Amino acid sequence: MSPHPEPGVRLPASSLPAIRRLTPFLVFFVTFALYAATAAPATLFGDPSEYQVIPAILGIAHPPGYAFYTLLAKLWQMTVPIGTIAFRTNLLSVAAGAWVVTGVYLIVHDLGTQMEGRANEIYAAFAALSLAAAPDLWQHAIHANSHIVSVALTTTHLWLLIRWWRSGHDRWLAAFATTLGLGAAHHPITLMGVPAYGLFILAVWLPVLRQWRRRFKWLTARVLVLAGCLLLGLTPYLYFPLRSPHLPAGFEPRDMHTWEGFRRHVTAEGLRVNLFHFGLADQPDRALVFWSLLRLQFPLFTILCAVASLVWLVRRAPKSALLLIPFLGVHLAFTLNTVQDVMAYLLIPFSALAVTAGLGALALVQEGARVLHRSPFARQTLFPIVLSVLLAMLPLYQAVRNLQRGISLRDFKAAEEYVAAAYDRFAGREEGAIVLSDWEHLTPLWVHTYTQGEPLDTEDVKRLVYVNPADLWVESVWQHIEQGPVYVVGYRPAVRNAGFRLQPDGPFYRVVAPPATEATPSHLLDVWAERRVHVLGYDLPKRAIQAGEPLTLALYQSVAQPLEEIWMPYAQLGPVEARWTTDSRLLTPQWQPGEVIVEEYEIPLPFDLPPGEYPLRLGYADLSGGRAELALSTGKTMVELATITVLPGPSTEGPRLDAPPSEAIERALANLDNQVALVEAQARAGWQVREASWQEPLVARAGRTVHLTLNWRALIPPRDSFTVFIHLIDGAGRSVAGHDYTPLGGSCPTYLWFPKWLPGQNFTDPYRLDLPADLPPGDYWLEVGMYGMTSLRRLPVVDLTGNLAGDRVILGPVRVE
Repeated sequence: MSPHPEPGVRLPASSLPAIRRLTPFLVFFVTFALYAATAAPATLFGDPSEYQVIPAILGIAHPPGYAFYTLLAKLWQMTVPIGTIAFRTNLLSVAAGAWVVTGVYLIVHDLGTQMEGRANEIYAAFAALSLAAAPDLWQHAIHANSHIVSVALTTTHLWLLIRWWRSGHDRWLAAFATTLGLGAAHHPITLMGVPAYGLFILAVWLPVLRQWRRRFKWLTARVLVLAGCLLLGLTPYLYFPLRSPHLPAGFEPRDMHTWEGFRRHVTAEGLRVNLFHFGLADQPDRALVFWSLLRLQFPLFTILCAVASLVWLVRRAPKSALLLIPFLGVHLAFTLNTVQDVMAYLLIPFSALAVTAGLGALALVQEGARVLHRSPFARQTLFPIVLSVLLAMLPLYQAVRNLQRGISLRDFKAAEEYVAAAYDRFAGREEGAIVLSDWEHLTPLWVHTYTQGEPLDTEDVKRLVYVNPADLWVESVWQHIEQGPVYVVGYRPAVRNAGFRLQPDGPFYRVVAPPATEATPSHLLDVWAERRVHVLGYDLPKRAIQAGEPLTLALYQSVAQPLEEIWMPYAQLGPVEARWTTDSRLLTPQWQPGEVIVEEYEIPLPFDLPPGEYPLRLGYADLSGGRAELALSTGKTMVELATITVLPGPSTEGPRLDAPPSEAIERALANLDNQVALVEAQARAGWQVREASWQEPLVARAGRTVHLTLNWRALIPPRDSFTVFIHLIDGAGRSVAGHDYTPLGGSCPTYLWFPKWLPGQNFTDPYRLDLPADLPPGDYWLEVGMYGMTSLRRLPVVDLTGNLAGDRVILGPVRVE
């Protein structure tokens, strides 16, 4: 044994019953089974597919490169022959998540043993299973990603340090230094705990440091050993300069064998603008965001245990407090002031909070036993039994609740369906198409191309072009428009605004220079609206739809002569009427005579719409002239297109732990496209507070700030990533001040690679709206809403009867003085 300055409490292994020694393995396998049963079966959009394909081809991932993850995942793919490369890489995340949960168990167990001199399996299991049931860890543990490995490494750091302190064996400290180097070679976020690690090591070594003259050789030897272990852990960095010049064609970067290229990629130079995004004035809002996210992870009792343990640790175990409290503080201060990968970075403090929750439960037992010390029966029998049942039921309740909300990705096949649709659209057509793709839709095609041997034939798709945020979509279209038919992934308003036409074609939009005359609907129609707008036909992908879902209708329209007025179609599906807005559409004054304009429209069905057969009818309205109904060439104001079968929606399915969407909508301020409900909204200016929808104006001053807190509720798993808009508008509806951003200040997108918001979850979303100093005095109105991040199309507001009621929510008047 090494001459450890302060050996901890050691319990002989033989003194522990076999079941206690097996408990960590049981925790691991139970968690692994839960995560594996809910893991994604194949690819997902965006980064998850990159994390599947990059190790397979020994490439280099996006900054900071993830050298350790790449080598670990490659080894895993080679040694775990289960299913496709995509699925087995998802299983790596499952294993990493199960280890995080097990690591939390071991940390709480070791800390409890160190402080109390006896094992504490109940509280360790409570902490571990509370984390296992938390949505953030669960969602990251069921698909391929590097962030679950980040939290696995930091959990390992904490456990190794605690084990070193408890056992007195310096081999644990050497292992810590090695894994710290591996963390650095993985992602810089793993180094945020270094200040806490340093304080803890110094606290444990304090008796030796006081005698540093006599123990100089002892200290020097250990520092050198730790430095050597740290360098050993950094060796995965060698992968970058060795591999970079030999990457497969089409992959970057190729200059990491140079110091400048290595430095630029490893330090993520281009992404540093996302760090420390918020100032001092934003910190109250950031704290509110953290509270909202924390409440989604743990029940209130668990949070109270975590808070109580921080005080308890300072009193009972100051060395542990020196490790855990700075660890939490540094990680939270960094993460909550960052606007990218916030939920991924929060995995680390959430795991540390699970540790403190387990210790807080232990403290609760001690204090409860002290209160009940005069009642031997309560102390020895009733109290432990009641608390054990409570500690067992809370994680189980959380797990069941999240399963019913749909946290599982087992049936999530959107990326695979997109790949299948892409191959179906182009395979064998010899079209020589140019496909302009965003990152999200490019990576699943990479997986099929490079790991499953299913590339698109170059005669079918001449080029698959990645359009990153730095490159404008319009410029990419101009660069390739002469090389063959150009298709874009997703509706791109910038391309439309540049004068091109976007025609929906399978999972893509075909880019056509006007006049667009070649487009054939699947269902022909010959109907005129007042002999001005000609409806040539329509596409109706589905004729059977579930209540609560949108029915998509593509209309093929044309004008014979220029039309200066804005005419828009509207539809009725049984009792539901959809009057679409002009938001993000090619409007009739922009149509050229004779060309075929193809536009997609959605009809949101109410959740409580009774199942049955409903006629789908189409009409036209003159928005400029204020005419709600125009005469059609059929002699009526509407024409019947088809019969739609409505199936039962989620409100009529089996028992739920949350109120069904139809009930949540009744209590909400607004229903946005049957996807998100605005439950509450509160505005504050100075000492004035208004609850939406308010009638008495909120008085504000130019140059000052209006604070707004929105409360959202997810009705279903969102279908897209939405941006929240907050605008102060004048009497003409023009925005004079505004703020558009991802929900919760960028912390919690509705959809990132897959739906992140789970049905029934509530999100507290605070904003600061700074009024311009030169804003003229007068009466204004505050409007809020959401729009698609890429399509820029606003989510329609749906009233209680299912009819569309605009695309914004007016919260109330604001008077600027």
